[in-house]
This record gives sequence, structure tokens and C-alpha cells, in this order.
Amino acid sequence: MKSVVVFGSTGRTGMALCKQITKKGYDLYAMTRSNKNSLELESMKANIMHADALARDQVASVLAKIDNQSTVVSLVGGQSAELAVRSDFPANKNIIEVSEELGFSRFIFVTAIGAGESKPQLPDMLKPFLGAVTEEKTKAENVLRSSNLKYTIIRPGQLTNESATGTGILTEECVLGNMAREDLASMILKAIDDDSTIGRIYSTLDENKDLDFSWMQNR
Repeated sequence: MKSVVVFGSTGRTGMALCKQITKKGYDLYAMTRSNKNSLELESMKANIMHADALARDQVASVLAKIDNQSTVVSLVGGQSAELAVRSDFPANKNIIEVSEELGFSRFIFVTAIGAGESKPQLPDMLKPFLGAVTEEKTKAENVLRSSNLKYTIIRPGQLTNESATGTGILTEECVLGNMAREDLASMILKAIDDDSTIGRIYSTLDENKDLDFSWMQNR
């Protein structure tokens, strides 16, 4: 049976992905720093494992308990309120390097449009808010790209909490788009199941959804 390790499992995208993984009957190892959404994860019969990805020793401890034939997925990003540091680069560096050291091979990394060669796709109006974030994600992508892991990188653009439409796509074209988190989860699962995505970097979007920057009016 296929097994999947999800770092960042308790976020909105992470929970959507966890639901889809267990629905397929795969073993799920849900990595979390806290007890957030623990009851829902337990109802999915997930294997809940606690680790702060900013602490390399904790990452090593939990991954050492898991079959290294499992697929590792990282959705980790954002600000650590306790440490006042973004996790996008240091936490993912830990996850990537420990995965490689322990003999895992398949790794799926979800970053964002604006990282790597997609930098020109980040609109000027968003650079004050997201420019530094995408630079951190680029650094983490570079660690993965220089590793021996069989990686897939997925760069979503604007994400919503709306219901899935089922019309999300993966494309190797660098493009900023909009999609529901549930559809992003489906794209991640597609990569888990499709070895032809190994070594590739994708944008993901819903061609039927328009970008919405109305939230900028409140900044």
C-alpha cells in the first residue's frame, strides 16, 4: 500500500490533501507541531506525528520511524509566531535534507508562483507583501533541486477556500492563476500517483477562475 507523509498537514490545503489521501486508501502520516485538527485527522485514521520542522532533530526523529519508500509532501511555509521567523526556507531545508539522508526518494514540494524562474509572474502590487516570501521559497527549491530526491515542485498562485471545481490543471508554463485549495490538493495527489511528474516544476491553476485582487483595497 502506498504511504504518504504530509508536512503542513493541519493547514487548509493540508487537510484537504489528507482527506483525499485517506479516501484513496493510502497510509497517511500527518506531521504537525500542535494538536490542531487532531480529532479530524484521527477520524481519517491518520498516523499523527509531532515535529517542529524548524528543529532538524525532531524531523529526523519522526521520519526515522517511517518506511522510506513513502512519498514525502511538504506544504510548510509561513511565519512562526513563537520564533518570529519564516519557516519557508529553514524548515523545508531540514525536511529535504533529512529525507535524503534517510533514503527517501520521492518528494513533492508545494511553493508559490514567484519562486525560481516564475519570479516575473509575481505582480508588482504583490511584491511588497510576497517578494521576500518567494525569495525564501526559491532558496528551499534550490536545496531540493540540488538533491538526489525524485522531486516534483508545484507552484500555486492565488488560492481560495471555495469548493472544488474539478477543473484544476498542472502546467509547465510559468503562469499566475487562481484555484480552490481542494483542487490544489487534487493536483498534489495527481503528482503523487504519476511518476511522469518526477523532475518537473509546475504552475497550477483553474482556467475557469479569474484572479481577484480586491483584497488589496483593505491593505
